[in-house]
Amino acid sequence: MKRVFEDITNVSRKNIKLTIHKSEHRRKLLRWLYEVVNDFEYSQVTFSIAVLILDRYVEMCGLDLTKYQLVGISALFLGAKLEEKHLRTVDDYVLVTSDSFLKQEILDKEVEMLKVLEFDMIMKLPHCLLREAQIEKMSERYSMKQRQEIFFCAFSYLIEKNSCKWNALQLYTKGIHEASNLLAGYEADIDFKFYLENNRIIKGIFMYSLYRLFDI
Repeated sequence: MKRVFEDITNVSRKNIKLTIHKSEHRRKLLRWLYEVVNDFEYSQVTFSIAVLILDRYVEMCGLDLTKYQLVGISALFLGAKLEEKHLRTVDDYVLVTSDSFLKQEILDKEVEMLKVLEFDMIMKLPHCLLREAQIEKMSERYSMKQRQEIFFCAFSYLIEKNSCKWNALQLYTKGIHEASNLLAGYEADIDFKFYLENNRIIKGIFMYSLYRLFDI
């Protein structure tokens, strides 16, 4: 398992609402969740669903920062049920938090989130707009799966930058631009690099410390 998330639970301020999504705390939580997603061998679609659930819940309820990690891991627990065929047990979710929360706390938070969101789990994601033809016309240096993951990494990167209310079409358009530039040989933004180098499917294709997609 990846390292457990420790930073957020030490914050003493409570009941911060939307401002949390403009802070470093959201960024840290999302990156930890992304590493958990890769450890669990879940898809980036699951990551995006979890973040959307997280953002919607916080927008509606506000947040006690000492429970931010609980909300995040519970959002992933719920999001995986909507997308994944093979699910990890609740005990696995407890483990990646270094037993910071009990199994029942995650289960209770899941139910609470569903009620707050009125069981509305219809998600508009940029991933759904990506077509095979768009992937095929990109660099043939990489497999279709690798190219798709690069596009998905671009979406994950942009989701981190755009909190709360997403516009799937805008994120799709920006993601296509970011991924296309990378596949054309341009160097990625440092935050984009995080999602590329921590993706279990494509991190092995990066060369040198600059993480540029060039042939030697």
